Amino acid sequence: MKNYIFLVALIPSIVFAHEPYVAPLAFFTKNTQIPVISGYAEVPFASEYALKDVVFHITQPDQSQTTVTPNTQLKSATVFDLALKLDGTYYISSKVSYPLQYALYNKEWKIFYDTTEGKEKSIAERDYVIPGDFKKTPQLKNVTREWSIETYLSKNKLTEVKEKIDFPLQVKFSSHPNNIKAGHPVSLAVSKNNKLLTKAEIVIKEKGQSEQNTKTVLTDLKGRANLTFPAAGQYLLEITETQNPKAEPVNQYYKIISLSVN
Repeated sequence: MKNYIFLVALIPSIVFAHEPYVAPLAFFTKNTQIPVISGYAEVPFASEYALKDVVFHITQPDQSQTTVTPNTQLKSATVFDLALKLDGTYYISSKVSYPLQYALYNKEWKIFYDTTEGKEKSIAERDYVIPGDFKKTPQLKNVTREWSIETYLSKNKLTEVKEKIDFPLQVKFSSHPNNIKAGHPVSLAVSKNNKLLTKAEIVIKEKGQSEQNTKTVLTDLKGRANLTFPAAGQYLLEITETQNPKAEPVNQYYKIISLSVN
């Protein structure tokens, strides 16, 4: 709930531009410990606001699990130290969610905010609606948007990754997430509640790049998509179901995975 209060105070400046993520300082290391950084970012990997009251789940190379509740006082990011006692791959994940309202406008459902901010722009320039856009009380629908934020880091060697956290969306890589090569295709299989998800949207965001420079790929009828990263570097993958603006809104699930491409 505190995450929601924080977001409402910043709407619409944060909701439409900032998204949560988590990433280690290095994705492959020899260190005995490493900082892990998370937050809300408009530009990929450039955290601007800290996550509040968040718990991270850690799956260690031997498949044992532990949790970390960061005790950071920073306003711009949430940071914690992760001990790396074992060689192999660590899987880090958490959830962030907040409630949304949708309003039916011209037979399409749009995000609704009870605010006067943005009234100077025409509705064609906004991807949300406000009370001033309606001549009478709008038809509203309440839903929840939930993000699962995830990343992988490996100490000295790569080991098998098993996701044990129960997220609605699941993603399987054809190669190890810490061994993806620039220019080499990698296949993703996307499922929801263990059923293959067709036409899922996969948005590829490169570190430091603007929203206009993203690339979107859809999964096929078998829930698969082939991705090729053009250059080495850090990327965010944002994965969700395709939204139909004419259908009544339901709870939305997003998965944001941070990767380092070699």
